[in-house]
Amino acid sequence: MKPFEDILPEEEGNDLVGLLQQDPHTSLNLTPAEQEQITQRVRERLLQVSPDALPAREYEPGQILMAPVLRTPATRRQRLVRLASGLVAVLVVGVIITSALLLFTPQRTFVSGPPAGPLTTTHAQASGFEMTLGITSGPYFIREMLEVNITLTNHTSKTQWVSSPFGINSCGYATGVYMQENLKPAFELPPTVHSCPLGARRPLQLLPKKTLSIQKYFVLQWSGTITLTSDITFLEPNKDQWYQPVKSPLEGHWPTLHLTVASQVPQNRQLSAHVENTHITVDAPAQTNLQYLYGVSCTNGPGSGSEETGNYGWQPLKSSTVNRPACSMKHITWSYAIGAPGYAIVSGNAQSEA
Repeated sequence: MKPFEDILPEEEGNDLVGLLQQDPHTSLNLTPAEQEQITQRVRERLLQVSPDALPAREYEPGQILMAPVLRTPATRRQRLVRLASGLVAVLVVGVIITSALLLFTPQRTFVSGPPAGPLTTTHAQASGFEMTLGITSGPYFIREMLEVNITLTNHTSKTQWVSSPFGINSCGYATGVYMQENLKPAFELPPTVHSCPLGARRPLQLLPKKTLSIQKYFVLQWSGTITLTSDITFLEPNKDQWYQPVKSPLEGHWPTLHLTVASQVPQNRQLSAHVENTHITVDAPAQTNLQYLYGVSCTNGPGSGSEETGNYGWQPLKSSTVNRPACSMKHITWSYAIGAPGYAIVSGNAQSEA
């Protein structure tokens, strides 16, 4: 270790060295007060020396330079406090970053059932008119209800009259979609062609540079490979101000989609219905967009005639329970179908007495 005389005044350093060189077994005849005085003087001299006061000289290899410690080493408690403070600071910074991400990141709402992904869409354009067809994205399975979105844009300078599927209160339900293959349906839906309601077959006017759009529902009644397409009825007024069909400018250019439909319904895409005498209750995930289609026929018996009606097309349900339609006759046959986009419909016939 470096001799103390290098950092102490010479006269005091020699005294201290002399003491240290004495036989450790030799007793020093010092009173306690003198011992305390010497110890205090050494301590004060050591603490007063700074590195700047060290003499400028070369040190031999292997020597260790000792300088007084000006700062008391941290205790274990102090080190723990510093570590805890550092962890708290890291956590605060993490909270700030997370809050910023939440503020500037679009929020998503998650509901039960199939994800609300984008529609599968195709379009066609000819003679100044553009048409798009969009349906619920696959994979597809039999009995599945599809949401159908159809738009028609008039890029010409001429006003055009159109009907199905845009017509108001058409007789029956025009989905705007049909299957090209000549296949027999695996099951039947309730009839939608009833007595035409007031205002049926009224066309719509499509002005230049404007777009018509409509949302419908379509049920896959077949399995295997099928082709879905869509068309629109174009009209023109005659001299009697009646509207008659004309050849469509999109003829031969209708939007088309090719689908592969599975013959089995996935377990998580099934609905169930509980049929009672006066109502039907459907088990469905929360916030499911339930749609209802029905036809009803009633009679008083053979030869008494019958009464038939229905709702003319898919209509939204406000709750999961639907009541039996009213009928003035005794024996009632209630044909129903209830579904939601992305789910298989439940359908059947319920017999009851009024």
